[in-house]
Amino acid sequence: MAIHLIGLALLMGAIISIYLPMISQSAKILGSGPMANIPFFAVALVSSIVIAIGTGSRGGEFQKIGALPLGLLTAGVMSAGMIIGSSYLIPRIGIGAFFVLLVSGQVLAGMVFGYFGMFGVPASAMTTGKVLGALLVIAGVYLVTFK
Repeated sequence: MAIHLIGLALLMGAIISIYLPMISQSAKILGSGPMANIPFFAVALVSSIVIAIGTGSRGGEFQKIGALPLGLLTAGVMSAGMIIGSSYLIPRIGIGAFFVLLVSGQVLAGMVFGYFGMFGVPASAMTTGKVLGALLVIAGVYLVTFK
């Protein structure tokens, strides 16, 4: 795997560790997780449009949005749930436990999705190393969340 891709993925992880607590703070100020979503998604929509236009997308590409299968649009619902859920959980369980559980869920789900080739990802074999890695993830969750 190329080093620049690893660096980008690490940067994205760092950004998640910044923006989810920021949204949690917005929910605290606004008094509601769902209300914190509104300005977040408004800014995200405007930013996405500007980036799309800035990278060369034109009217034809925007028209294709209407052709997306409805099932794929549920990702927006999932995103809203992630934001509302993080706004609720971070103040209650702490940021460290939240991120350990979040990443662990990603690792474990990724293993299952990869094994079965779900959601358009290539199927990959379940290996002893992957199973041991998953067990270490679970052990890490225990150590971080239950001290």
